[in-house]
Amino acid sequence: MDILSLIKTAGLVSIYLSSAFSFYALADVNADTNSEDRFWINRGHQNLNKVDHFNAVSEQVLAGQAEPTISHIAFKKPDNFYQQVVQPVSQKGFEASYRDNTLTLHHPSQQQALIINGLVPFKESSARSRVKGIYLFNKEHYEQAFTPSIHVADRLAVGIDLTAKEDTSTIRKIEGFADYHYSLFMQATFIFSSGLDVKTHYKSIEFNAENFTLPEINLAKETSITSWDFNNKALSKKQRKKQISQDIIWPDDADNTWNFDKHKYFQKGDEKTAAAYFYSDDFFLITVAEAQQKSGTKQLNTMGAPLVVENTPVLLNQFPTFSTIEMNHLGIHYRLLSNIHPESLISMAKGIIKEQ
Repeated sequence: MDILSLIKTAGLVSIYLSSAFSFYALADVNADTNSEDRFWINRGHQNLNKVDHFNAVSEQVLAGQAEPTISHIAFKKPDNFYQQVVQPVSQKGFEASYRDNTLTLHHPSQQQALIINGLVPFKESSARSRVKGIYLFNKEHYEQAFTPSIHVADRLAVGIDLTAKEDTSTIRKIEGFADYHYSLFMQATFIFSSGLDVKTHYKSIEFNAENFTLPEINLAKETSITSWDFNNKALSKKQRKKQISQDIIWPDDADNTWNFDKHKYFQKGDEKTAAAYFYSDDFFLITVAEAQQKSGTKQLNTMGAPLVVENTPVLLNQFPTFSTIEMNHLGIHYRLLSNIHPESLISMAKGIIKEQ
């Protein structure tokens, strides 16, 4: 494959470092695509399918931040990963993982963890459909331009810029460099509408090495755990209306971009402690809501890109196989977790804020 072909494959299929790690196996991509689209989707799938596992060290730099954030990352296909922050001191020890259909975020310095069990298992028949979904979103919302190749972590990485077509986009531009052989973004700079830019790149990476082990998160006894088990029976429509506060505003995929054909709602404790799980075979969106303390809004975690969305402070984090948004709004603390395009996730957060 020539360089321009590979750039187009990587640029339209990928979003951010590790965004396309779970795109493996076969699926029908004929619907809503032409022959050129199908070629790029299939090509991207083939390149990504070469990655069985890897170990890497990543560095993220926020404009104006005193120290970069250094993380150790281990990934195992189809969508399992472990990430631990080792720098700076204020974030050291933070862990994120997805394995065995369980998502975990652990803040040891705050002695807090979020654990979500019972996510729908990865289906090989969905793999290429995930590629298709991300590809079509990028194609619809971003213009692309080829840029010169560079070396990242001693590997050849070809360049592509994705520039938002709409002035309303929060992610205005992505300056990316994708691995020549695997079509994974090795480096990406996100430029937001606020002027903030966030650059992430791999300092080192080793693909498909022998004797690979995926680390596990071990929580200390004193850890305060917020847990949701989506294996449990979800609320009926009548129960949801009765038990969950109407103050909670759930996100809405208004254009059905991600085909969340299943919606489940859960509640425990008070009426403002609830969770929603929207999903299909290909994509998921989890919303965890809880009431604010009377003393004021809940302090947001320090990790992530600090954005202002509709005059509301928001933190965006991008992990190897999903993104998160955290925010306070009208007395409710929200955490959104999803494997959809981060620009689309931001748009859903905007929708919550706009719906007073």
